[in-house]
Amino acid sequence: MFFGFGRSDLAETQEYRYWLIPDRIPLWVPRSFSIETIKLWIFALGNLLAFVPFGILVPMVFKKMNSFIRFIFLFVIFIFCMEILQMVTYLGSFDATDIMVNTMGAAIGFCSYKISERMKTSRTKRVSMGVTIVGLSLVSFFIAKIFNDKVTPYIENIFGLL
Repeated sequence: MFFGFGRSDLAETQEYRYWLIPDRIPLWVPRSFSIETIKLWIFALGNLLAFVPFGILVPMVFKKMNSFIRFIFLFVIFIFCMEILQMVTYLGSFDATDIMVNTMGAAIGFCSYKISERMKTSRTKRVSMGVTIVGLSLVSFFIAKIFNDKVTPYIENIFGLL
């Protein structure tokens, strides 16, 4: 989170980078297949899927963390702190859209864990978890599409973005 993607090179600039207004959800299906497009797509998909394990492991390890609202609340505080830390160490930026996408990933993990927890055998648990992760990831892409198509124009008009 702090040292990947050439972030140590960013520390040399010594300026805070931040984006406070979540104007788009950076999840999309690539329409062209250039190297740059694929890199951007993998980075965006990684922002979603990298936090799925948090949603699985936290309720698995901390049995009291069985409430979705409690989990999401604590996760948002955690990821908010990580984003601030990235900004103040100059190893990244504070980005409100990252918080949204990371939280979506953690929510996917939490929901998939809770659904798979109801299965009887370990094999059906793993299969249901995998199917749920894929299904909810696709739902996230659909939500991002609706947000980007319907909400983004209003945000741009209100804040004069882009």
